[in-house]
Amino acid sequence: MRITINRKSKFYKTPYNTLPKYWNEKTSEFNSKNKNYIQDNRILTSIKQHASKVIGSMIEDQQEFNLQVFDSLFRPKDVKKLNFIPYFKKRKDLFNEAGKISSRNSYNDTISALLRYNPKAVDYPFTNINYSFLMDFESYLRANGCHDGGIGVYMRNIRAVFNDGIKSQIVSEEAYPFKDYKISKLKSSKVKRSLSKHDLQLLLDYEFSTKKEGIKALYAYLLSFYCRGMNFTDLAELKWDDIDLSNFSYTRNKTKVNLNVKIPNNDYTKKIINYFKTYRPYNTDYILPILKKDINLYTEEELKMRKKSVLNHYGKLLKTISLDCGIKTKVNFYTARHTFATLSLKKGLSTVMIKQALGHQSIKTTETYLEDFCTEELDIAFENII
Repeated sequence: MRITINRKSKFYKTPYNTLPKYWNEKTSEFNSKNKNYIQDNRILTSIKQHASKVIGSMIEDQQEFNLQVFDSLFRPKDVKKLNFIPYFKKRKDLFNEAGKISSRNSYNDTISALLRYNPKAVDYPFTNINYSFLMDFESYLRANGCHDGGIGVYMRNIRAVFNDGIKSQIVSEEAYPFKDYKISKLKSSKVKRSLSKHDLQLLLDYEFSTKKEGIKALYAYLLSFYCRGMNFTDLAELKWDDIDLSNFSYTRNKTKVNLNVKIPNNDYTKKIINYFKTYRPYNTDYILPILKKDINLYTEEELKMRKKSVLNHYGKLLKTISLDCGIKTKVNFYTARHTFATLSLKKGLSTVMIKQALGHQSIKTTETYLEDFCTEELDIAFENII
């Protein structure tokens, strides 16, 4: 990034290097050929916004307007130490500025876990985060009830920050600890997250005579399933004006992929839609009773907390209903998405089609959603292969 004041310029490194074919020279950002262009462009935008805020504060405070003053505000002295944890926090703050709340929270959880394990790590340089440190950190996490999945998240975050540090020339590649420490060993066996066709039918036929409060939660869950595994945060923002004869389009909050959906026309979906037309506790344009006011009237943090609060409430209602039905698999909105993916696969749809329906950017992500076939299903499928 180049900053020019009074015809004098200073250049600041970003965490990225790229080939010209992945770069849009006109807009000064990554093009769609770059694997993570959406997230990377957000980070670049947040860096530019930070620079703009510094310049704005210089003008507002009527400070001397030169590169030296800018540099002192843009790169405070306490960040120049560039030890591992301060750099980790800096990356977390960039996620926050870019609106990547989930990534920010994940980074924050990793930093907290590192400091619980060793408070002195706050002063460690990158070179102290070596193979022995990672093995000891893993042992600490296991001793405190953390399993492979959670450990993998922590380690991938540490690896991402270390890679950023190498790109920014803060630490050399020779110090990279993940040549020896393999995160792949943490891959755990698949946890069953999708419902069987039988379990789904139990939910469709559920009698609400004693659990009337659970109707809204179960119908929202089933609507998510029928909308091709629509994520809860996207479902919450679906408006009546968006649906035209059961067809609607939306952009996924998470991946920014545009999707076109047709809600199946059957007795179940008609009952669900008619219920939400009648049940209107808030005077809003949204289909589900989640957002009490227009989305633009929420701050980003308020919107996230509102969705999380309702999601937790619906989760408790779904748990009660699933226990009534005798369903052993945990029923939540992730289950609805996994169930759609797995039942689609078992019906004969290709993984590529399911990827498109779910709005994933990578086929690898889709594969994690798909349940393995049981032995009996494989026997039937291959019985007449010749």
